[in-house]
Amino acid sequence: MKKLLSVLLSLMLCALLVVPAFAAEPQSAVIAPQNSLENAFAENENSLIVFVTGIGQSSSYKFDESYLKDGAFPVGTLYDYDNYAPLIAEGKYEARWNLLNNDFSSALSDRHTQKAIAKLVSGLFASIVTRKGSFAQSDVDTVIRSLFSVNILDENGNADPTVVTPCYACPVSEYPSVTDENGEVKSEAKTRFYSSIPCAEIAEAKLGENYEDYLYCYNYCAFSNTDDNVSGLKKFIDKAVSENKVGAEKVVLVPMSMGASVVSAYLAKYPLVSDNHVRRVVSIVGCWNGSDLVTDLINKEYVSNSADLFYNGVISDLVGEPWGYVVNMALRVFPKAALRDLVDKAVGSFADNLILNTPSIMALVPSYDYESVRPLIKSDSVRAQTDEYYKAQSTLKERLDDLSAQGVTFSFIAGYGLSYGEKTSDYKMFSFLKSAESTNSDEIINISSTAPGTSYVKPGTRFEEESGRVLSPDGSIDVSTAYCKDSCWYFYGQKHELENNAAALNLAFDLASGKVKTVSDCDNFSEDGCLYPQFNNAEDLKKLNRSYIPDMEAYLASGGTLTEQQQEIYDKALAVKYNTVNDPDADNAALDALYNMMVELGIYEKSGDSFLEKAFSFVLKTGSDVVNKIIGPKGFIDLAK
Repeated sequence: MKKLLSVLLSLMLCALLVVPAFAAEPQSAVIAPQNSLENAFAENENSLIVFVTGIGQSSSYKFDESYLKDGAFPVGTLYDYDNYAPLIAEGKYEARWNLLNNDFSSALSDRHTQKAIAKLVSGLFASIVTRKGSFAQSDVDTVIRSLFSVNILDENGNADPTVVTPCYACPVSEYPSVTDENGEVKSEAKTRFYSSIPCAEIAEAKLGENYEDYLYCYNYCAFSNTDDNVSGLKKFIDKAVSENKVGAEKVVLVPMSMGASVVSAYLAKYPLVSDNHVRRVVSIVGCWNGSDLVTDLINKEYVSNSADLFYNGVISDLVGEPWGYVVNMALRVFPKAALRDLVDKAVGSFADNLILNTPSIMALVPSYDYESVRPLIKSDSVRAQTDEYYKAQSTLKERLDDLSAQGVTFSFIAGYGLSYGEKTSDYKMFSFLKSAESTNSDEIINISSTAPGTSYVKPGTRFEEESGRVLSPDGSIDVSTAYCKDSCWYFYGQKHELENNAAALNLAFDLASGKVKTVSDCDNFSEDGCLYPQFNNAEDLKKLNRSYIPDMEAYLASGGTLTEQQQEIYDKALAVKYNTVNDPDADNAALDALYNMMVELGIYEKSGDSFLEKAFSFVLKTGSDVVNKIIGPKGFIDLAK
């Protein structure tokens, strides 16, 4: 029962916070490696590439308090995390998570939490008789605070001292490693870096065999103190610049998603290039001006058809087929008013404890919404931090212009053409939120934030053609209003995880090395046209990166062989990683051919549900649809009214 409840709570609550063809022809030629990384940087700039991770890309660990005692691991220095590497490698930690801790075993064993859950459950069943909600906010708060205790900051915006988010102030080539019992050297830190940012093959192909000496990654906890993140990034960059072994004096910052809010705050605090050491900023779906969905969560504002989505859509998508349809039907046992009351109280508690109390998350509120949510912040310390952040945010364009005048170049790679939660099951909860009806986004962040200043109308509609406008092929975004309109690249239908779009990563590395600075520069690369069109298509190579390639390499390493035709299929799939223009139909066909070949080789078993499983799912879905059509978005008990 505890395990089932943990899974359901994780699906429901974790999701609250968090995912036309174009004229250009696809190009699949592999780009030849440079002789050395120094040669890959234009004008002999020789810069370090520093990734600043997004909201779910850094792993956090909870350790026993004994590791913090007796001065064994000094707190407050940049080198703390190196001490934890052996402990992490040996699994000597209590819990690990990337965004929200979803190990609820300890919380569900707590007597006070059990009592609060029992009250909420009994109140839910009592509502069948009373036809209204009778849930105490204090009970909801107890459950939320217990489930997410390690994610909740204190009143000063400081995290639990036993929670560690490893951030190694060294190049990826020097990430800490351990030798296992078989004598094999392993680096969990490096494995996690490439799992989060699958750039190894692209970086080596473009930059040479010593590319890891130039790759750095600044990790931080998603629920954290913005000031600490900025000061940490400053120390990180200063150390990298002063101690790197390749003679680089500048850095290229590559913020991803939430990382842009950290970089924006860093550049506001250190506005002079002589202090910040920044040569370029290459933003990948960066959150430069928040996301409307954060404001919607705080204000508990939902789309006009939220009830329909709740009873016949989102829950089934989150839980998955076929049991999601069972959950849909089960929810109808309770009155609509009671469920709405419980959801509102849960969302409100989540906002109070994990959004309004967390400076790093408050930095994701759009600047135009800050004054309206500011009075809801209870902590004076958190309010003071966010006030300072939004004072700087009000002059974002002017700050970018000032840094550009100092020689810093800014580039923005973004996704558009989707409403919130449109494609990815993990993000379906976001389709409940009010802004989903009007936004144009990558499912998480509106395009006006990831490519700052870009104007938009909702997907499926078009701007009117007017002089001066620069419209996307689908007509839903206007690039002429973007802050850096000549250095923005847009991927249509691209979900937020842009790191699995090889064309975007190829572009990011060419921008980082200075080979490309503006859209017009791309014309110099190819006789057939622009190598990186400003408007491109979506791509998702997660299966290729995380499954197909590693499993094929393991097969070949174990003595497996390929025929000439099979090798051609494998090579064609690998070539997709070096595309600069995405052709979804051709790329997906190449990946499907590789998967089918791996089934033939016995590496995989053919996926797919049995006839009975499909029939069972069909019956449940049909029943759910029929009930919804007959009684609408309400509970069975509501029919009595």
